[in-house]
Amino acid sequence: MPKNSLSAQTLAIVSLWEDAVCLHAYEKSLFPPNWLRARKRLTKLAFDGHSRQPTDQPFFFYRVCVIIARNASITMGALSRTLGMPLSTTTRLVNRLSAGGYIKRSLDPMDRRIVRVALTPQGHALYRAIHSFAQQRVETMLKHLTPRERETLIALLTKALPALAATKDA
Repeated sequence: MPKNSLSAQTLAIVSLWEDAVCLHAYEKSLFPPNWLRARKRLTKLAFDGHSRQPTDQPFFFYRVCVIIARNASITMGALSRTLGMPLSTTTRLVNRLSAGGYIKRSLDPMDRRIVRVALTPQGHALYRAIHSFAQQRVETMLKHLTPRERETLIALLTKALPALAATKDA
């Protein structure tokens, strides 16, 4: 597939988007309106009777999915650091997503003290659906740009991403 084809550029922007998703928590949902059932389920999983955690936003689930999917499985400590949350908070959130059937825990085969988390088939399916939706939205947007404008947009986003990472650490 040529580097400047619409499909290749769409995938490049979605990949950059997912890089940004891993850096920051977002408040807006990526779900289209007809996915309210998934949103309601995630909201139900998030409510602990006292407060709402970030899992009440489907976008938070997407962020966790991107992080886990990129690693196949990830340790709870690494997930906690990537999310920028204390391990205890990450554990509660993983408990809720696990109870919903989206994430599974397993012991690390090399060190049984380490807990790894991975997406279940249900979690992978929902992640793929969200990813596909994001890809469709980006492609719709890119169709209004010339190939040269798309290349410029990708170059600018690629350049801006390290700046987002730097603001996270600042």
